[in-house]
Amino acid sequence: MPQATKPRRVPLLWILLPYALGIGIARFLPLPNPWILLSASALGLGFANHAAKDYNKRWHLALVPSVALLGAARFLDLHLDPQDQIAHIPREAALQLEIDTLFNATDPDTALGIARVVVAPIQQSELSGLRIFFFLDTDSLADYPREGERFSALGVIRPLPSYSQGDRFDSYLRNQGISHAYKQGFLQAKTASAAGLSKLTNRIKEKFADALSQNKRPHSPLTGAYKGLMLGQKSELTPEQKQLFLANGTMHLFAISGLHIGVIAICLHQLLSLLRLKSGVRALAALSAIACFVLVTGGSASSWRALLMVACFYLTSFGYKQASPINALALSALIYLLLLPGQLFQAGFQMSYLTVSAILLFGLPLGKTLNELLPLFSDRPHAILNTFQRVIVASKKWILDALGVSTAAFLISALLGIYYFQILPSYGILINLVALPIASLAIIAGFLSLLLSPLIAWIPISALFNNAALFLIQIIHTFLELTSKLPAASIATPAVPAPWAAIALLTSLCLVSVAYSQAEPQKARLWQACVLVGCAAWIFLLPAL
Repeated sequence: MPQATKPRRVPLLWILLPYALGIGIARFLPLPNPWILLSASALGLGFANHAAKDYNKRWHLALVPSVALLGAARFLDLHLDPQDQIAHIPREAALQLEIDTLFNATDPDTALGIARVVVAPIQQSELSGLRIFFFLDTDSLADYPREGERFSALGVIRPLPSYSQGDRFDSYLRNQGISHAYKQGFLQAKTASAAGLSKLTNRIKEKFADALSQNKRPHSPLTGAYKGLMLGQKSELTPEQKQLFLANGTMHLFAISGLHIGVIAICLHQLLSLLRLKSGVRALAALSAIACFVLVTGGSASSWRALLMVACFYLTSFGYKQASPINALALSALIYLLLLPGQLFQAGFQMSYLTVSAILLFGLPLGKTLNELLPLFSDRPHAILNTFQRVIVASKKWILDALGVSTAAFLISALLGIYYFQILPSYGILINLVALPIASLAIIAGFLSLLLSPLIAWIPISALFNNAALFLIQIIHTFLELTSKLPAASIATPAVPAPWAAIALLTSLCLVSVAYSQAEPQKARLWQACVLVGCAAWIFLLPAL
């Protein structure tokens, strides 16, 4: 019997996991000054380095707590900023804002997002340069505001509640480094148009939206969904569409994330491969193009995370040891948390990294196991199979691989969805198994449409891809409408206490890790079954806790 191949190691976990643990400790427990933590961390890292040089196997006893202290110090340094104390009480302020990020508002007469204070009154000069959350009326504006534009505004500025006192949105803002909110007022007038990069990205986004509208039904809700899919503009969706996608657990399709960046990265990689460029040049060109797409589509956190994952995958592929998506994922998560440690507590960060981790550690091995348990034409060599038989074998492999990936993604996203959104799409595995491949094809069609849009005046091939994408989106619409009519299509769940949600998630991830680490096929299959049973049990138990 041949020796079983051991799973790849991920040495970065020695840094990533303690660092994340330190961030978590700093978030929930009172700690001393960050400089004290940094000093202790440096001392511990020195001991760990000395022990490693002496080949002392206990080097990790110094490394793990030292990295945890480093994570705690980094979090405290960014999220206990002195600017937290700028305004202890609410007060009226006439400010000039430069909009950094616009959120999708449900009311067209209001605007909300993140802005930077560029001009403040002399008596409130400490507000200058502060990044704030704003929620203001836009009744007096002729046009809806855009990112990069400047506005005079009047409203009430107040400090956000602390982590322990605020709601989840307050915590979301705090994790972004935002300490103040600006509400109960209105944007008065535009004082400056977008300039530089913001102006360029706004113009490109308009051209992209116009290019995607070149189809047989430019003003239909399907075109709105198409633009939402490609550009991340949820505001293009009708209220009925939002409810349809939300209830079926597919609203993530309209946030530029790993699905979009991954599909576009593959398309770019294949197109650049035709030019026979060197791997380094091909990687640089692909990453530059993806970065431009991320900027044009608003630069959401999920899109930057996905870009970082792709960049790390290219980076690890240049090495000769341990080049794998798992190492790339760990590296990208570590870099992201070094830059923005508060993102550890964001639903989007957890959805992105934990779901992808589950796919790599559990979904792909599960697909392989299913294919081994359900062989086709196993008594015949592959070379003598006829064309029909080869199509059947390839289709079976694709379906079972997709089933494994969809199952892993559903199990982890369901646990997170119950906690964050209080909703459980009962047919999530089936829906994602069908919707994700179709959405991927629609993204490919949209990417090709945008790529060829400069030629639309001479060759209307861009419109051809747009019509193909609309057809695919119509299929998704129809499928979701059918699944919505099934009994208990989506189940509303009560709020789940955070400790129980954390225990459920951590135990599920531990089961996934143990299943992945099994070198013997029989043990791996047994632990994969344990993962399915354990995660399913938590999904049913959490709403009852």
